[in-house]
Amino acid sequence: MIETLSIHNIALIDELNLELAPGLNIFTGETGAGKSVILRSIGLVLGERANADIVREGADFAKVEAGVAPNDQHPMWRTDFAFSDVLDPSDAVILSRRISASGRSRCHVNGRMVNLSQLQALGTLLVDIHGQHEHQSLFRTQTHLRLLDDFGGCTDARQQVSKVHAHLQTLQQEATELAETLRASEREKDLLEFEIKELTSASLEDGEDEALAAEARILKNAEELGQSARRVYALLDGDTSAGGDLSALERLKDAAKTLTKLSELDDSLSEVLDRLETSLYELEDVALHTRQYADTVEYNPMRLDEVTDRLALISKLKRRYGNSISEILAYHAEAEQKLQTLQFGSEKQESLQAEIHKTIQEAQHLCLALSAKRLHIAKQLSKQIEKELRTLGMDKAEFHTSVRHIPEERGPFQIDGERYAFRSHGMDDVEFLIAPNVGSEARPIARIASGGEISRIMLALKTVLVQVDEIPTLLFDEIDSGIGGKVADVVGGKLKELSEFAQVICITHLPQIARFADKHFRVEKKVVGERALITAKPLTPEEQINEIARMHGGEETEIGLAHARELLSEK
Repeated sequence: MIETLSIHNIALIDELNLELAPGLNIFTGETGAGKSVILRSIGLVLGERANADIVREGADFAKVEAGVAPNDQHPMWRTDFAFSDVLDPSDAVILSRRISASGRSRCHVNGRMVNLSQLQALGTLLVDIHGQHEHQSLFRTQTHLRLLDDFGGCTDARQQVSKVHAHLQTLQQEATELAETLRASEREKDLLEFEIKELTSASLEDGEDEALAAEARILKNAEELGQSARRVYALLDGDTSAGGDLSALERLKDAAKTLTKLSELDDSLSEVLDRLETSLYELEDVALHTRQYADTVEYNPMRLDEVTDRLALISKLKRRYGNSISEILAYHAEAEQKLQTLQFGSEKQESLQAEIHKTIQEAQHLCLALSAKRLHIAKQLSKQIEKELRTLGMDKAEFHTSVRHIPEERGPFQIDGERYAFRSHGMDDVEFLIAPNVGSEARPIARIASGGEISRIMLALKTVLVQVDEIPTLLFDEIDSGIGGKVADVVGGKLKELSEFAQVICITHLPQIARFADKHFRVEKKVVGERALITAKPLTPEEQINEIARMHGGEETEIGLAHARELLSEK
């Protein structure tokens, strides 16, 4: 519900801060006092159209802010809204709209900037405005379908239909993608077969190119490697002709013997002897390893040709299929899968079409059952709403809840030679129609000109649907247009009943309606200095008596005050 409303620089309002009650909020005042400006301000913060003319003369901008308190009875708006991540279920939500003197508008939800369409989306879940306003669910036929289903307890059946609809969409998407793949030319198929044959025969292994490159380097330099390794061995422990009469190892061994004798004479040389002996062991191992390596090195021109050819093949495949062997292998797997799809796609396509046909049959059965239930419920709903309209002074009005299949030239459902659409909610369009007078044609509610009639029709609807409607705040304008006396009492009583389930805001000129207020506001236009300003204040019980008396007779006479007290005592 709307807990607080702050209005700045809107029309003749300088600054106005209101705290609304959870029940029935009534706004009264003289004609032209500015009640419609307050109503217009609520519409603005809910996303209705705005222009620069709404900004108070002389001001740079206008701003409206509404604090919306959480309501456990109406959780839908918190779960459906796209910005639910910033809506804490336990906290109030602040909606704000700022309109510059140039006409530019900025919208915020909890301080987070949103665009106008997002504010409108949230606004439609928060407040229903009924009267001469765009912001009312009565004009949205998609709302009619939801209200009918909720009233008739069709939620489970509708969810089942929605589930089948989602499954059918998945199947159809899969079939479309498969058909696109199957439309691939024979040239593409031939190319895939060639590529797979080439890659299969190559039998590549990940990392093979690096191993071959290393082997190629050894093979290309085999002769030099063998000669160099043998020379190193000769220098260390081989032919003395490579480096003099004594080899390096022999010289080191001789040095070790001499150092051993010296260390026996001087212990301080023991550490030096240990280091020399360690070096001698390492060099002996290096010499052995070098000799063994020299024995393994073989100049093999045939193997070199094989490795070179293999590396050339890998290089060619890299240019065609990927920058590395791992990428080439991935391409190979993808090509095989694609070719398999082309080869076995026809069978899969037949299987998919069979499943699609089966799902359509199931969906049609479910939708027809749901349609039959809706038609039955529509008669009950229409009958109850007509009964309510009678009590609201629309004695001759006829209300119709139209339920019809949605025709579609290529729709999946075929009934008696005609094709119909399938939507997530079923195969029906639902629309509320009304013939306000005897002999008049039933027309969509949106085409009725009278704001008073629209408000009373919605009041009748809300009275019947109050238990299933999820919009937490209702706003009625001009609901008293063309009524009075006993009908006004009935209207006031029904507004009071509605306020037990949802917050109700109502603008009225009739005391019979105003007397039911949980919180009564008087709107006035005052001249302050040289400026006319609109103000509004909540009334005390005594002030409410005076206002009811004024509304009844125009003057606060003793008789009028007594009558006002009597009216208030009867509510």
